Amino acid sequence: MTGDRDDVDGDGVPDSDPRHIDPAGDLADVVESGDLEIELDDDQDADELREFIERAEAGEFDADPGLEATVRIVRAMLEDDSGEID
Repeated sequence: MTGDRDDVDGDGVPDSDPRHIDPAGDLADVVESGDLEIELDDDQDADELREFIERAEAGEFDADPGLEATVRIVRAMLEDDSGEID
């Protein structure tokens, strides 16, 4: 008897296995590539975003694919805004 998935214990195929779908990562890829242009709002504080990145990289938040994608998107926004993150 087989389960709903033939390869339950295997790694699966990242491009077609629903356990490996990463929409947040896909969005981060599009932002980083420049295909989707987003920018800081006039009232957004870039220093607060830099602090967020530092805290995320220091492990202050539970790590998950969504957090990693958010950090990538924030980095891309800061680079577009000022040309550099620091």
